[in-house]
Amino acid sequence: MVNLLDKLENMLRGHARSKRLASLSSSLAAVNLNSSYKRATIDLLLDGLNKAVAVVGKVLFFIKHDNVAPLYYLLCDSNQICFILSVYGIHSDTIKEGDQLTLLEPYYRHFDFSWKEKHYQFKSIRIDFLEQVLVNGKPLSSRQAVRTSIYAQHKP
Repeated sequence: MVNLLDKLENMLRGHARSKRLASLSSSLAAVNLNSSYKRATIDLLLDGLNKAVAVVGKVLFFIKHDNVAPLYYLLCDSNQICFILSVYGIHSDTIKEGDQLTLLEPYYRHFDFSWKEKHYQFKSIRIDFLEQVLVNGKPLSSRQAVRTSIYAQHKP
């Protein structure tokens, strides 16, 4: 877990002031949204579930780690603010670097804590369902979903 936190922190620090952000984020303002969603940037979100809200972001990097789920990405919004996206239930090749994502009803958290004399601070959006993300303006298909099963084990 600490290795993953260090990766996330390093990615954010390394790209938060990148010149590349201006060109990537400039195209995000022109994205049209369904009228039932209010457009927001990461700095306008409230902690927790943001109903009827959509955040548009550009994928900068896929963050590789040892666990199968969730998948982690570094994104920036139209205000050039970088944040971490964690996504459940999709195949790892579904979202690629450079893709434009529309995140519907995002669950937002601002992390700010210390662990073993190291301080971590970052903004994060969690997406739990396939239907909450549009990739380059298109909904994901059921083929892009990861099928999971839960088995109950009864012990006498």
